[in-house]
Amino acid sequence: MKRSPAGGEGREVLYGIHPILEALDSGTRTVERVLVAREGGGTGLGSLLRRARQSGVPVTHLPRALLARKAGRGAIHQGVIALVSAVPYADPGDLCGRAAAQDGILVVLEGVADPRNLGAVLRTAAAAGVSGVLLSGGETVGLTPVAAKASAGAVERIPVAREARIGRRIASLKECGFRIVALDPEGEVTWDQADLTGKVVLMAGGEGPGLRPALRQAADARLSIPLEKGVESLNVSVALGVVLFEAVRQRRRTRGPLS
Repeated sequence: MKRSPAGGEGREVLYGIHPILEALDSGTRTVERVLVAREGGGTGLGSLLRRARQSGVPVTHLPRALLARKAGRGAIHQGVIALVSAVPYADPGDLCGRAAAQDGILVVLEGVADPRNLGAVLRTAAAAGVSGVLLSGGETVGLTPVAAKASAGAVERIPVAREARIGRRIASLKECGFRIVALDPEGEVTWDQADLTGKVVLMAGGEGPGLRPALRQAADARLSIPLEKGVESLNVSVALGVVLFEAVRQRRRTRGPLS
């Protein structure tokens, strides 16, 4: 699958034991150097350092205070950071073609501005076996180090593409036989009533206004998740998780796990 650098940046700082281990194991980007606190770190640090040395990645020990400055303010680094090439984006056409060949699910996100929410969505999508994630428009956050950390390594496992003209892409996917489903608090179909087998595009909006009306109108079905009184909404990753694992249940019943 063709990929392009994230945001045009050549290098990023990745922090946290699990995200760095995933980067070392996946091979989707280059780990240039691992920096570790002299005072030690979290559980699993020894395994990470052994893996880095086996891969020929240089390891440098630094005072913890200096490591914290390199990680960035507020970063929970667990005593280790890595200098890595930027997370590559998948080519949107390749991603959609792969999903079509698999009869898979594509997740479309619009307006997700919090990188932690994006990371949580990627982790949920990877766990459910989603074929890929499309990020629409300039208001949706990209594959930042914070998103990578929040994904707990899932950013290395699932293809993610940027799509500037998401409306056209949705129309094209519909022509290719995808059923377009939108998460909508006012949707007429509850999450457990929809057919989520076959080729499916699952669209969700981020914080605030959610999906644009044009995208909601393009959907073949709008799904709602009934909530108890007093609860206004669910986090986007939680809402997607509810629907995606209903899709997992339906697909395992008919043909085995998601591809």
